Amino acid sequence: MEKELVFIKIQQKYFEFLLDKIKKTTNIEDKIDLACFAANYATYHHTGYYYSKILEKEFVDYAKTIQVELNKTYSPNSFLHVLTVAQTLGGHTRVVEKWIEQSSSNQIHSVVCINQQDYIIPQKLKEVVNSKKGQFVVFTYDNLRERAAKLRQIASNYEYIILHMHMDDPTALVAFGTEDFKRPIIFYNHADHMFWLGKSIIDKLANLRDCSDKLTIPKRNIPDSFKLGVPIEIDNNINIIDKNEAKAKLGFDTNKKLIISVGGAHKYKSFKNKSFTNYLLEILHENENVQIVVIGPASDEKLWDKVSKKSNYLIKAIGEVDYDKEYFDYLNAADLVIDSWPMGGGSVMIDAISCGTPILSLENPFGQFDYLVNSIAYCKTPDELYKKVKLTLYDNKFKNDLLNEIKLNFEKDHSVKNWGKKLEQLIQLTPKVHTVKDLSQELENKEIDDASILLNCIYNSKFLQYKKHIIYCMLYYFSKYIIHNKKLTFKFLKKMF
Repeated sequence: MEKELVFIKIQQKYFEFLLDKIKKTTNIEDKIDLACFAANYATYHHTGYYYSKILEKEFVDYAKTIQVELNKTYSPNSFLHVLTVAQTLGGHTRVVEKWIEQSSSNQIHSVVCINQQDYIIPQKLKEVVNSKKGQFVVFTYDNLRERAAKLRQIASNYEYIILHMHMDDPTALVAFGTEDFKRPIIFYNHADHMFWLGKSIIDKLANLRDCSDKLTIPKRNIPDSFKLGVPIEIDNNINIIDKNEAKAKLGFDTNKKLIISVGGAHKYKSFKNKSFTNYLLEILHENENVQIVVIGPASDEKLWDKVSKKSNYLIKAIGEVDYDKEYFDYLNAADLVIDSWPMGGGSVMIDAISCGTPILSLENPFGQFDYLVNSIAYCKTPDELYKKVKLTLYDNKFKNDLLNEIKLNFEKDHSVKNWGKKLEQLIQLTPKVHTVKDLSQELENKEIDDASILLNCIYNSKFLQYKKHIIYCMLYYFSKYIIHNKKLTFKFLKKMF
């Protein structure tokens, strides 16, 4: 953990070096190019910052250099959803589809994709936009100025603008960084745990969950957010089969209880000298006739190979399984699904609930959705997890109470009816006129906390190999003390990253 803290401090220092270079750069296009690079760096190399007032100011200043003729009138009850990219996989685009699908029939909903490139446009998204008499627009502009100008012009036709942007995408910030644009901006905080751009232009922040405020208030200084949540329903079309039948189908011993966990390998990394694998070993120690399967990590990964041997092969990692074939067989066969740790899995929990399989989740630095946190399925400590595992496996009353509470909580937070009510409340609470915030006097909270360390652990496998940290250190001092030509410096930085 000390190593991770050192890495983050290096990254923080390098990010601050970039911010200093931006302030000293006089050519506006060079300044914006470097600001885009810095935003991308802070998003994927955690620095302790969750926003940057310097980057916000540079993009807002740039916004004021763009002049666009705007429409004075708009269609009432019209909404423009702005995405960096719409994707066929993942929950991000599904939220937009559900949002539009579940909105009132008297509303118009359109979508703009800022940087779609070669991604396939989801057919479902096109269909729901068409059903709400909206437009589906895909930008083909190569540079930020053109994208922002066109977005500002199109958006002036709508009463409300809803942002579903990638965290490092400055297009909306430049498009709406001027009060010449009057329409209110709603920002959907889908990446509440990460650095993102856009604080200056937000008129109303819509959070996914209550724990979003743990970062929204102290880290971003946004006190008046609205908890909108995620529009997801329990899938009643899943083919549910008898547990013993499902176990036999998959080759498991029907006389043993089956515990399953599902998640990518990065979701099970050790954190603060604690490991999910140790929790699994303790569960085996305390419960007889139990077998545990972890879907996602490969069996030959060093961590899982070691724990499998240590458990006498009662714990097995089996890699990925086909979502449309075996995945739900495993959920049907399971007597219990335990959430991944230290990073939970939202969709897995919902799939398990849809199968009528009980779930348990151990508290983690990122938090979980409220329907789960506010239920007996949520465990504050490992000891509480061990106790509830035993109760779930062997006490039918506890198991049924757990399932019923989870389903009621889920219905309250995510049903079509309640989502529609929350959308109405969100619109009522959103200011009617757009404003741009001056952040110059704010004190940024860049303290490195558990969430920061865990983020860095997770992204380390993808972005931060150990050798690169040495390069970052060298790069920092090389750029700061050796290269004095700003254009050469910038070209060097872009080449390195």
